[in-house]
Amino acid sequence: FMLPLHVIEPPMVQTASTFLRTWRISGAAMCAALRNAGIETSDWAAASFNADTFECFFEQSGKRKKDQLPSSIFVIVRGDAAGTINNMRVKIINPETDENGQLDPGILRIFEIMLRQPQWLDFHETLNAIKNLEDIKEDGFGASIGFTREVLNPGNYNFTLSLDATSGPQKSTRNYFSGRRWLPLPDPAVEIDSAQPESVSEPPHTEAPAESQEHRH
Repeated sequence: FMLPLHVIEPPMVQTASTFLRTWRISGAAMCAALRNAGIETSDWAAASFNADTFECFFEQSGKRKKDQLPSSIFVIVRGDAAGTINNMRVKIINPETDENGQLDPGILRIFEIMLRQPQWLDFHETLNAIKNLEDIKEDGFGASIGFTREVLNPGNYNFTLSLDATSGPQKSTRNYFSGRRWLPLPDPAVEIDSAQPESVSEPPHTEAPAESQEHRH
């Protein structure tokens, strides 16, 4: 008995792969989730500068305080025509805080939605850091999350959540499962409908033909 060569040969580095996350929510659904939470984003639609890019966004500005820039919030979810998200970004300037220096719950709600909707449950520290306006960066399986204060503008904060294959193994995984490589799965509803037999119409009930005299004898 001979083992096949691929069992005993060392794996090729260039064909190695690894786990890679996928978005479990579409761009349109993410925008709808934000609107349901009171963040009135625009509809998911093609961007004015590029018809291949789809996005929704939200922008709000407050009143100017003394020598500070007015508080403002800018939110954008960006992706493609198929609904796949490329990245989500938030910029807040001079945000409202409580007496403990923690972010206003209304603003924090934006980050709660963006972090919970993809259902990636291993980024535990991110939301707490944002609540306390602390810098944080987390990476895992292709996802990258960052919340940072601008060095030259201490009242400005930037948040980014993106998903991209950066390493060689991650790119191998992405390319292997690419929709360009495989035929699309059939629609289960269509399969069920086609499996059902067509109904055959029955003729109206008629009386049985009268028995002839010949058959009686």
